[in-house]
Amino acid sequence: MLAALLTSTTTTAMSTKMFCQQRGVTLRFLAATTTTTSRRFNSSSSTTTSTTNHRPMSSLATSPADEDFEHQQQQQQQQQQPQLIHPKMVLILGKPGGGKGTISTKILQDFPAFRHLSTGDLLRQHVRNQTELGQQAKDYMDRGALVPDHLMIHLVLHDATTPQPPGSPYATHDDLTTTTTSMMTLIAPCVLLDGFPRNVAQAQALEECLAVDHVVNLNVPTETIVERIADRWIHPASGRVYSYSYQPPRKPGVDDVTGEPLVQRPDDQPETVRQRLAAYDEVTAPLVEYYQEKGILQTFTGTQSDVLYPQVKQWLLQQGF
Repeated sequence: MLAALLTSTTTTAMSTKMFCQQRGVTLRFLAATTTTTSRRFNSSSSTTTSTTNHRPMSSLATSPADEDFEHQQQQQQQQQQPQLIHPKMVLILGKPGGGKGTISTKILQDFPAFRHLSTGDLLRQHVRNQTELGQQAKDYMDRGALVPDHLMIHLVLHDATTPQPPGSPYATHDDLTTTTTSMMTLIAPCVLLDGFPRNVAQAQALEECLAVDHVVNLNVPTETIVERIADRWIHPASGRVYSYSYQPPRKPGVDDVTGEPLVQRPDDQPETVRQRLAAYDEVTAPLVEYYQEKGILQTFTGTQSDVLYPQVKQWLLQQGF
């Protein structure tokens, strides 16, 4: 069994590295194509010059002025060649019900360069669109198994480095040509990663392909979340949601429209919420420590998103976003 586990782990690592290498080649393709084209053009030009002078180029004397001119041409070609880079990755961590979705929405509104990459939404999208990665993930899901880490990393890497459709807000570099912009700068310069990695092993595996540059850790007290979620009641038939703290029903316990009784979902009951949050802390605490030791994590503690977000925004601005 141990041998099988080691084989599986090795296979996963090799698969991840191979996929990373493939994506790296894809990202470098445009730059390589440009370089090859430049070389062919230079070669063609050299041949033409040689024919005009009726002797090989190697027999022509090269003056210092010619060398300076060639050096300037090389510099211009290097400046014109596309520079494909991985996007800056910002991971957002936070307990379920702790306002992570609200904070993420505000970040996207105030920092247009960010693209929100929620791995849960991403996985469902790939399965729905029946992509190759989505079909692989569906095979595991149909068997009731967890989608393996290497496949989740493939999904993240694929979408983080794939150009977006025309009209995307990420094409902001006006100094590039139209062709270059359409092919390159639609890759979001910044990605807000949400939902993965969830533990240290996943974080280490992800770093084989993409480095997380910054981590936003939202630290909302457990009891605040318990009170917030336990305060939520619903009308099952319509899906209307009420909260006694900020959107209470006109008459306690009944739906405003139908007068039918409100119910609390089992997942929203206090003890269930506490168990879910305890499980999150157990898994995520080592991950927080891992990124803290790397010096890239910033923790924001509070009970209200409207109070926490200005602090998050100020910190992101200080990081140059």
